[in-house]
Amino acid sequence: MKKENMNNKGFSLVELIIVIAIMAILIVVLAPQYLKYVEKSRNSTDLQSATEFKSAIEIYAADPEAKESFSTTAVDVIFSSTGVNGVVDTDLAIKAALENAALSKDKLKCMSKQKWDSFTLSLKAETNGSIKWEYKSSLKGKANDNFKNAMNNKSGT
Repeated sequence: MKKENMNNKGFSLVELIIVIAIMAILIVVLAPQYLKYVEKSRNSTDLQSATEFKSAIEIYAADPEAKESFSTTAVDVIFSSTGVNGVVDTDLAIKAALENAALSKDKLKCMSKQKWDSFTLSLKAETNGSIKWEYKSSLKGKANDNFKNAMNNKSGT
């Protein structure tokens, strides 16, 4: 009689092992996709940061009063995982452009880890007030065109 009154609550060991196996298979299948989306997000963040920086400089350079403050020599602004290089602090035109755009230099950093680990925006002010841009990037110390291609594709050129 006691056997009939027993109430089997819970899962058996086999059922738990099956659930764990299914979860492991899902993780193995989905983890690479998740990591790919995370890297894609980092790349997008880098492109957005570069575009914001570029727009801030161009808007500031379009101001007739600001044209004189831009140097006609090329300036390289390097974005790395630790932030932007010291040019942002020492070049008064770049510093003023970022302040006017309310951009914090602390938020301007390289986030990508697989396509590039640092990228450079080279800007040269023309006498007519326009800015000429060049893009460079590197991964583990080797130069590549990944960032340049991404920026050109984003801007449609």
